[in-house]
Amino acid sequence: MQPTRRSVLGQAVAPLLLKSAQRRRPNFVFIYTDDQRWDAVAALGRQTWLKTPNMDRLVREGAVFRNAFVTTSLCSPSRSSYLTGLYAHTTGVTDNRNTSLMRDSIPTIGTLLRQVGYTTAYIGKIHVPAFFQREHGFDYYASFPGQGVYFNNTFIVNGQKTPTEGYITDHINRFALEFLKQRDPGKPFALFAGHKAVHGPWEPKPEHAHLFDNEWFALPKTWDDTYDGRPPYLAVRRKSWHGIEGLLQALPKFKMRTYSEWQRRISACLVSVDEGVGQILDFLAKTRELDNTVIIFTSDNGYFQGEHGLQDKRAMYEDSIRVPFLVRYPPLIRPGTRFDPMILNIDLAPTLLDLAGAEIPRPMQGRSWKPVLEGKDRQGRSDWLYEYFWEKSYPFDPTQYGIRTRRYKYIRYPDVGNTDPEYPMPNELPYEELYDLESDPLEMRNLARDPAASDLLGQMRDLLKRRLEESEYPGGFR
Repeated sequence: MQPTRRSVLGQAVAPLLLKSAQRRRPNFVFIYTDDQRWDAVAALGRQTWLKTPNMDRLVREGAVFRNAFVTTSLCSPSRSSYLTGLYAHTTGVTDNRNTSLMRDSIPTIGTLLRQVGYTTAYIGKIHVPAFFQREHGFDYYASFPGQGVYFNNTFIVNGQKTPTEGYITDHINRFALEFLKQRDPGKPFALFAGHKAVHGPWEPKPEHAHLFDNEWFALPKTWDDTYDGRPPYLAVRRKSWHGIEGLLQALPKFKMRTYSEWQRRISACLVSVDEGVGQILDFLAKTRELDNTVIIFTSDNGYFQGEHGLQDKRAMYEDSIRVPFLVRYPPLIRPGTRFDPMILNIDLAPTLLDLAGAEIPRPMQGRSWKPVLEGKDRQGRSDWLYEYFWEKSYPFDPTQYGIRTRRYKYIRYPDVGNTDPEYPMPNELPYEELYDLESDPLEMRNLARDPAASDLLGQMRDLLKRRLEESEYPGGFR
């Protein structure tokens, strides 16, 4: 049977349409929370009763990066790294102080995507000091300085003060949808949405406040950590206002009584964030843009919820540095995929540029994980550098840097013994920690003073020296 003219044309046109679709640049939606633990998603198993159906949908229809980390476990520095592809010591945003400003010479991912034809928007919490007073790269923004407040927050919308009534997460979700509805449909878009939740003071929307009243939380396995063979700052921090003992004493100030009640409040704050994820997914589905949009959901850092007797973040232990990282993008990701390669917050910017078909600037210190999605890189990076800079307002967390490989972790505290009279640490220099994460995933046995681990310790020191030098860390290895 001879093919008809119509069928021949169909065979000829199909490859052309395929090539056209392959050339079509994806949209981007990047959503991140504040202080959300890596496992605080119902589908990830820690709290199966948690109500996160839309995050669960991303897990089901997309991929989970099981080893996603931040290079500084602190809000402002981590966010500056997400936005630039650079370490905090390179961006200049090394802590949460209002004087910790991003260097003007550094382009943001908003600027770089706009240069290649994207419409860009930033909605919600930015927490990078004076960010919108510099060239930021976003065509539309609805944000606010600092932490913001959970109720009746004042936003700055394209430079104009805009008071709101009601719950902050609802307004962040609303502004995000308004951008999606009003943008130019003929251009690809990049939407960045930063949430205040689940940061303290952990105030959920009233409708959600009692969702989890009947749930109970077991204490973490490392709650009673005695810090045997480990730096003494940990015991000091435990009793401080940003250790677990200090938090439990302060709970009445937040109208809470128990550890479980604190956990319920955190969980209830997350529900409104999940609702916003669902609203964006539904809108993109209605406009038939969902499958051509890279949806990324993550957090700016992890969070201690009693692990090692700690609260807050900053330290280089897993609960602090590890974040949830969910990605949905059907052209490159099969539903229900799990990726094991280590990825970092500094990898976001180069990855988005790579997916957009744009050039990645050479100064970027992160690396694209697009090859991981394509199956071309199954191992990922072998190691990475962590850094944290001491803040006087958080005196019991020393400056630290370290190396995490796929199996081992080395932490070094170069400034313990600081002569500043306000620095309350014991005068012992330096502290070192070394862990085998394969045999000791809870990081309870410090091998740094174990003679049997001396060769490994030397190797990790040398590796840290190289990574500090390569990244032009100020002062180098000390």
